[in-house]
Amino acid sequence: MAKEIEDFENDEMDETAKAFFPEEEAMAPVVRDYSERRILIWEEDDTRRGACLEVLSDLLVGATFKAVRTEAEAMEQIENDDWDTFVVDFYTDGVSSSEFVKCANNYPGSILVAINMAPLTLPDERDPAKTELLRRLFDIEKPVTQLHG
Repeated sequence: MAKEIEDFENDEMDETAKAFFPEEEAMAPVVRDYSERRILIWEEDDTRRGACLEVLSDLLVGATFKAVRTEAEAMEQIENDDWDTFVVDFYTDGVSSSEFVKCANNYPGSILVAINMAPLTLPDERDPAKTELLRRLFDIEKPVTQLHG
């Protein structure tokens, strides 16, 4: 028989129910420091590039970003500066087989993050479930390898 609301005490909770209510310490937001991250975004579409930059800047506070429109600009950035993360949209024709992606895959100590930039909007990315999934793509230790001095 179920308990009546009046009979339920605040301190009383069975073990299975406790699993659904994490302790208060676990609910505190985790502070992440992205100040040493350097992220290069290549997206040809102006709207998608802007939305991606806005979302990632809001999500990865402190990181340095550069967003470029063309593959030639992206290749120039690889040659002239150090990056630890490259972001592309594999849904864009030709990106997955591009020279830039080949270089990014072979860039020492870096990661290549492929995301679908079409649905990125800041209000949608403020949903904690979406935010954590996207953030996890970037949560790696900063590589120590640098090509340019």
